This record gives sequence, C-alpha cells and structure tokens, in this order.
Amino acid sequence: MKSLFKLFANLFNYLRNFRTIRKFEKINIKLHKTIEDREVDRIILKGNIIKMVRKYLRIDAKSKYIPKESRNNTEIRERILAEFGEQMDKLGIRINNKLELK
Repeated sequence: MKSLFKLFANLFNYLRNFRTIRKFEKINIKLHKTIEDREVDRIILKGNIIKMVRKYLRIDAKSKYIPKESRNNTEIRERILAEFGEQMDKLGIRINNKLELK
C-alpha cells in the first residue's frame, strides 16, 4: 500500500514539475555543446602556442649551421602573453613560470 502511495506521489511531483524539468534539460544540452566548443578552442590555442614557441626558439631548425637560440623563461612567457593573452583570458588558460599551460 505504501509503495503504491509513493508511486502516485512521485508521478504527481513529476507532472507538477514537468515544465521546469524540460527547461533545465534544454539548458543542459546548450551548456554541453558550449563546453565541448570551449575545449576544442582550448586545444587549438595550446597547439598554436606550442608552434609559436618552437618557431621563436628555432627548435625546428634542421641545419647544423643555424644554432638553436637560448632564451630565458620570462622572455618566452611575456612573448606568449603578448600574442595570446586575450585568447588565454577568454578561454581560462594560464601559464606559470615553468611555461606549463593549465
């Protein structure tokens, strides 16, 4: 008898809150898409930063006559923040003193 009462109570609560439940389901679908898009943008930005650092340090130089340049971490960090600072703030990416992207 109690389980039948609980069943009707749950059904009544579901029907009473149906509009709210549907509204939150629609919001969750939009949020999920936004989060996926943001993650893709973050991955692309991190790849662009890595490419820029490799080019800036001339790591891709395959000639033995073109030396790899040595630069300190603060100089590299400032260069990254100058080029990609606005995008990093928008996407919530931070760079620490050891040049780790988080």
